Amino acid sequence: MQVATFLSQQPSTTEQVLGVGLGTLGLVIALVLTLGAVFLFIAALISIIRSPNYTVAGRAVWIFVVLAFPFLGPLVWFVWGRKSTFAVDVSHSLR
Repeated sequence: MQVATFLSQQPSTTEQVLGVGLGTLGLVIALVLTLGAVFLFIAALISIIRSPNYTVAGRAVWIFVVLAFPFLGPLVWFVWGRKSTFAVDVSHSLR
């Protein structure tokens, strides 16, 4: 009985690492937020690669932004970058 009491008084791994106890609900929320951020990151990269609005250099810049800022970069891409058009029309410059 003394061992069980001693173990229940020890801080959990989460408390040791983060300094706070999240509990089961907190861990579920943290897991959902983490998975959402990973999904947003991957979706942004795929969307950038498939975007017809940008040249290869423009796509490279956006990929760099998303890689440099893993949470903010995808949000900026989906809010602002996806709809903007910075494509170069090569057909007019060759005349």
